[in-house]
Amino acid sequence: MWRRLLLSIGICAVAVPSLAADRFYCAADDASIKFSIDSGFSDGPGHKLNHFRGLMVGKSALIPEDFRKLPLESSQLTQYWAYAGEVRLAVAAFNGNGDNAASAELVIVASGKEDGTPMPGSYVLTISTPDGTKPVKLTGRLTCNAK
Repeated sequence: MWRRLLLSIGICAVAVPSLAADRFYCAADDASIKFSIDSGFSDGPGHKLNHFRGLMVGKSALIPEDFRKLPLESSQLTQYWAYAGEVRLAVAAFNGNGDNAASAELVIVASGKEDGTPMPGSYVLTISTPDGTKPVKLTGRLTCNAK
C-alpha cells in the first residue's frame, strides 16, 4: 500500500507543469524616455525567444532626432536572458552605415517573483555618434510583469 502511495505521489510530481513565465512586459516612463516592450520565451529547454516587440520614445534633449521614436523588433535584440524571475534584454539600433553610423543601445534588467507582482528593474540607454563626441548615457527605473 505504501509503495502505491509513493508511486502515485511521484507520478503526480512529475506531471505538474513548470511555473516559469513565458512572457514579460516591461515599461518605463520618466523625463528621459518612455518605452514598452513585450517579449515571449518558450518554456522548453533553453527558454528560446519566440516573440519581441516594443517602442521607445526619447524625451530628453540629449537624444538625437533619429532616435526620438524607435520601434523595437526581434532583429535588434542582441542579448536576452529570462530565467527564474529575472529578465535581461539588450537592444541595439543603428542609423547610417559603417563608420558613419550612430547607435542606440538599450539594456534592461529586472528581477522578482513570477507570481504576477511587478518586478522592479532598471534601464541604461547609451547613444553613440560617429563624430567622436562622448556617448550619451541615460539611466532610469522600470517595471516588468511576468505572465
